[in-house]
Amino acid sequence: MSSARDLSKYEPFDGLFTRVQKFSHLVGVVLLQDVRTRYGGRSHLGYILGIMIPLLHMSVITGTFLIKTAISPVGDSPGLFVATGVIPYILCLYPAREMPRTLMENRQLLAIPMLQPIHLMVSRAILEMLSAIIALSIFVLGLYLLEIDLVPIDWHDAARAVAAAIFLGVGLGFFNTVMVAAVGFFYIMFFIVLAVTLYIFAGVYFPVNAMPEEIREYAEYNPIFQLVEWMRTAYYTSYDIGEVNKPLVLGLALAGLALGLIGERFIRGKILSP
Repeated sequence: MSSARDLSKYEPFDGLFTRVQKFSHLVGVVLLQDVRTRYGGRSHLGYILGIMIPLLHMSVITGTFLIKTAISPVGDSPGLFVATGVIPYILCLYPAREMPRTLMENRQLLAIPMLQPIHLMVSRAILEMLSAIIALSIFVLGLYLLEIDLVPIDWHDAARAVAAAIFLGVGLGFFNTVMVAAVGFFYIMFFIVLAVTLYIFAGVYFPVNAMPEEIREYAEYNPIFQLVEWMRTAYYTSYDIGEVNKPLVLGLALAGLALGLIGERFIRGKILSP
């Protein structure tokens, strides 16, 4: 009897493990289907093109800056300076922008009773994170071949900045997915306009001390600006780590994730309606 009582206390954990295992399996199935649906059939070419889009975006912004600028505003390499600005922006933008498309592209999967919108949202988040990491790796390799050294002074802080950019993009992606389901796809157009505005005032092309004081006061509330500064503190000793508002970035990411998860429960019926 005592052994039975001892074993019974593990039953809730067994049930939790089973639910997590089932959830992971469903997300994996949806992930594979999402890749086929989004990138076209069984061809790997579609997925390669999906990675090329953010990669080309980073390359175009960097190349445009290098054509116009021969002297770096900070340090000796203009390529390094603009790369440390564009990387966090792209890593944040694409998950936040592409995640809401999953409900539109995979709505037919919701006809399967065991699948819920949360499975689609998590699978797209994983796909976007993997795509971002692959695109970043190729971009860094390309810069290395062009003799632009992207080795940071502080590896740990650079990794944290990259992780924070992706985390903010995923958190906003969950929130944007719910908002698109609630108010319509035009919301994503509003988000793109907002993202471009934040990009303009993020200091990608110029250092923070080049901003007028009145603009800098507002820019400090810009999470993209904070991500760019966070990344650059890992490369330039002249950047003061105290200027980076990390709680703002992480707080917005957590708030977006929490609101997205809560909102998915409240509007699930609306999402599932034809």
